[in-house]
Amino acid sequence: MKKFFFLLLIVTLAACSTKTTQEHSTIFETSKGMQSAPYAEGIAWWQSLSSDYSQIQMQEYGMTDAGIPLHTVTLSKEGKKLPDIFKTDKTIILINNAIHPGEPDGVDASMMLYRNLANTNSTLLDSCILVCIPYYNIGGALNRNSTTRANQDGPEEYGFRGNSQNLDLNRDFVKCDSRNAESFAKLIQLIDPDIYIETHVSNGADYQYTMTYLSTQPDKLGGEMGAQLRNKMIPGIKRKMKAKDNEMVPYVNHWGGPLKNSYATFYDSPRYSSGLTTLHNVYGFITETHMLKPFKQRVYATYDYLLSSLEYAHEKSSDIQESRNAQKQAVATANRLPIDWSIDYFDFTQMEFKGYEYGYKKSEVTGEDRLYYDRARPVTKNMFYNGSMLATKFKDKPTAYLIRRGYTAVEDRLRWNGVQLIELKKDTSMHVASYIIEDYKTVKIPYEKHYLHSQTKASLDTVIWTFRKGDYLIPMGTDKDRFIIEMLDPEGPDSYFNWNFFDAVLQQKEHYSAYVFEDKAADIVKNNPTLKAQFEEAKSKSTENREKMTAQEKLEWVYTHSLHYEKEHNRLPIFMVL
Repeated sequence: MKKFFFLLLIVTLAACSTKTTQEHSTIFETSKGMQSAPYAEGIAWWQSLSSDYSQIQMQEYGMTDAGIPLHTVTLSKEGKKLPDIFKTDKTIILINNAIHPGEPDGVDASMMLYRNLANTNSTLLDSCILVCIPYYNIGGALNRNSTTRANQDGPEEYGFRGNSQNLDLNRDFVKCDSRNAESFAKLIQLIDPDIYIETHVSNGADYQYTMTYLSTQPDKLGGEMGAQLRNKMIPGIKRKMKAKDNEMVPYVNHWGGPLKNSYATFYDSPRYSSGLTTLHNVYGFITETHMLKPFKQRVYATYDYLLSSLEYAHEKSSDIQESRNAQKQAVATANRLPIDWSIDYFDFTQMEFKGYEYGYKKSEVTGEDRLYYDRARPVTKNMFYNGSMLATKFKDKPTAYLIRRGYTAVEDRLRWNGVQLIELKKDTSMHVASYIIEDYKTVKIPYEKHYLHSQTKASLDTVIWTFRKGDYLIPMGTDKDRFIIEMLDPEGPDSYFNWNFFDAVLQQKEHYSAYVFEDKAADIVKNNPTLKAQFEEAKSKSTENREKMTAQEKLEWVYTHSLHYEKEHNRLPIFMVL
């Protein structure tokens, strides 16, 4: 009789488990893999799930450009909520979905993953906590259609890439033009995740794999974390994916002609999330499922990736956290840090790549030859992969930075990213170095709402500068040093200067009338022998390389080398205590 009741109990529990799973079936499942959950229905589903499971906590966190709060969903054995989540010795994984809502694979994969983990009371949660942003780009998620992803196989409807400002949020992580990015920056500081995963769908060449991945570039990450990422974490996750029959390769960053014999790693500058996570000492990953694979197949591949990452984090939780602690300490104590990188085309590895034969045929539209991949002719070949990067520019770390008060957009972004700004209590004169902008290139058409600068060159000018009460001191010697340097040094590719936050200094505010300044200029040259010699040398050099200096150019030279020339012109309001 006891055995009968025990068996009855097992059957009853199994039935309850199945029933719960059925009660929380997703739109993806009930549509047999044809549909993705729209925003309102998806949020309602998450709210229902969180109300039925004490391990799952759904909260609003921050605002978005759509005027709708961002949501976070936390899954832990203890049922932790924000902000208490950081009070843990467990490994925290942050999943971010629908940054491009036309690429919704992670939206539906995350729903099934949370439900299944909670329903089975998974032991994976003994050492890990999951935090999920169900829909990051809410404005784009609400702008649904079935046409804008021209190269993509499903789902039936999906969101739009641009957010409520028509911004690509995958370029907004450091410039933070959106309220979404502001909320994200604050969330990263609040929970300090160990691993960050962002879900996407690729474009580009055709090949056999459903899943490709892009990680925080190991050389850029550097230190113990870079070594752990390249030698252990990536191989470990790849092995787990292969065991699930979802073999994957690095993101195929290839455009234009056919994919032939090689391709290279992606340069994830800080405008992208995996570049930003580098600066915050976080392991960052981007999933890129293949656009031409059916939606159902892509979602399950994303599910497998999220589960494989969780499995790895469960097994290596201590290693992950120890490497991050070591990295933070190394950043805080470093004397110099890299700020720019390039692909090392002399360093490559051979990899087995499963693709398709390609060829050319006449286009029915243009009448010219067009590329096509022949899926009836799969091929496995050796491919060369350039997976390494070299630091091309280093900067010595100052003792501290100072920033003149008034640049509130910069002040805000620094604070959102965990940087300490200390107000000066009184007017103070200090011996400092400052940046003088010497040269830069600017795009001719707007890029994500900015006229982006690049190839910036700056010189250092050592001066005694009087700072006012209320200006800010930014002490160095913390784990935020990489972020601070790449944002404040104008030669950083995604520096605040290059994103136009300091463009006002590039324009002179005072000038002169030539006929009035003529007499002053004569006195200046006459009364300063050193300046006169420099003036004669400048005129001499100009005649060797081009036509003779014009009268206006000579007058301008004297003006810019005199006390009349405003010291703020082309000088960043960023100063360094060396």
